[in-house]
Amino acid sequence: MYRLTSRRQNINVMTVSMLRSELESLSTAACRFSIAKVHRDHVSVRGDYTLSGKKKHSLLLLPAYPTGWPDDETCNNLNVVLDPLSFEGIQDCTERNVFAPLLGREVLEHYEKMHPDAAMPISRCC
Repeated sequence: MYRLTSRRQNINVMTVSMLRSELESLSTAACRFSIAKVHRDHVSVRGDYTLSGKKKHSLLLLPAYPTGWPDDETCNNLNVVLDPLSFEGIQDCTERNVFAPLLGREVLEHYEKMHPDAAMPISRCC
């Protein structure tokens, strides 16, 4: 875990394998989390949930970087920073807050401040 002094927030960094187990522990019957895809520089986390009686899914893109171990390339076990790059398939803040158990409220609030019009019809909804 690193402290970013300009933000005064703790940002978690974990490997893909640790993220996978964390997502399994956070998943419930109402909301399932999984890793959609691991890229060289980011990881896509998929959230499947029911909201207002409708089944929905969205993606959270997180930055990633190599751990420095020689096996990084073969096993895709990168370090993942739990600080969102972007969200896909999000219509409002209620849907974005689905990822709060993983990211935390402070990180989501900071994302909203930094991206006030992040592809949502209402810019300041959180």
